Amino acid sequence: MVTISKFSYENPRYLNLLKRKSSIPKEVEATVREVLQNVKAQGDEALYAYMQKFDNVNIRKIGLFVSEEEFAEAREKVSEEFKDAVKRACDNLFRFHKRQLPTGFSEVYENGAILERKYTPVNSVAVTVPGNMAPLVSTLYMNLVPAIVAGVPNIYILTKPRIDGTIDEHLLYVADYLNVKNYYKLSGSQGLAAVAYGTETVRKVDAITGPGNNFTQMAKKLLFGEVKIDSIAGPSEIAIIADANANPTFIAADMMSQAEHGTGFEAATAFCLSEEQAKQIKNEIIRLCEENDLIKVTQKTFENYGDIFIIDSMEEAINAVNEIAPEHVELLLEDYQTALAKLTNAGAVFVGEYSTEPVGDYFCGTNHILPTCGTAKFASGMSVQEFMRGYSVIQYPETALKNNADYIIRLAESEGMRAHALAVKVRK
Repeated sequence: MVTISKFSYENPRYLNLLKRKSSIPKEVEATVREVLQNVKAQGDEALYAYMQKFDNVNIRKIGLFVSEEEFAEAREKVSEEFKDAVKRACDNLFRFHKRQLPTGFSEVYENGAILERKYTPVNSVAVTVPGNMAPLVSTLYMNLVPAIVAGVPNIYILTKPRIDGTIDEHLLYVADYLNVKNYYKLSGSQGLAAVAYGTETVRKVDAITGPGNNFTQMAKKLLFGEVKIDSIAGPSEIAIIADANANPTFIAADMMSQAEHGTGFEAATAFCLSEEQAKQIKNEIIRLCEENDLIKVTQKTFENYGDIFIIDSMEEAINAVNEIAPEHVELLLEDYQTALAKLTNAGAVFVGEYSTEPVGDYFCGTNHILPTCGTAKFASGMSVQEFMRGYSVIQYPETALKNNADYIIRLAESEGMRAHALAVKVRK
């Protein structure tokens, strides 16, 4: 199920991990291109036809938007325990994300010039969230809270409805709790095409965020430039660095937490100091999978990208993890400060044996929408700034321009931009 091996940079299992990427079949791209083109050209007619074709949903019959009655019914259906959990998780998210709001500034120069940096929210965003097979309530509030904190005035949600036209009550409750009532019963590349281009009944937005299947991810990729997107999400991954005192049961359970996504492309990796410890971790994975009926859902991932590497030193593990640049890193170390200082490439870092990855997935207040497949080397996770744009304001008085005119002219002419230079010369 899980492979134990001595770590080296030439280890085929490690190299396999580095080569792991989120790949979308070419036939998916061809289908999505056609869908985007048709929805752009034909609007609602194509949108509704594709919803019927792909999702067996008759939008004209069930209605495009979730109704107030459906929100009210969701409030009645969900448990008080669920409501309390949502409130506490969202409270944590609001607290952490409010600290992320960027502050503008102004710089006044001796020559009278004033340069400013300002930030403003995007005007509209569409959040896509799966809801048919697995209602991802945590993903919904992870997208909505930073958008709300940013001050986005128009927020829309897209979820695939069931055949009877309903959407999971837990998703509806989260949207209702956060007072986001523009909820489309749309999905797939056709839904994203509708919000990217606009149709007779669907409003065009400025940004699209949220996860989805290959068709959704390809649509986001092809629509980039028409709208802003957050990222092309890849499969989940975790890397755990453990010292000799780390609890093997905790390590096993945390590796399983990523493997259970079940596509076979997730990665669950641990680094430890001895073969004995590695065997303990593997035995715990087997035991916990058997006792909790998780063999089937985790087996494919563990076979493909489930590894326990035996290392010679913690420094070796840190360097290896920096090269992987995984979505989640756990440091189950007594001397975590040293590792934390040297760890540079990760979507999120969980320190200590009780900072289990699901704490971040659901509750603590950080965002679980994170870079995957090595993109943590250059990308960051979801934040308030995902929903904002910054711009500069320049006030250059006459004295400032005349004092600097020759410099600007010289630089413009060095590029052959004579009209740029002229725009300054006529003001001298």
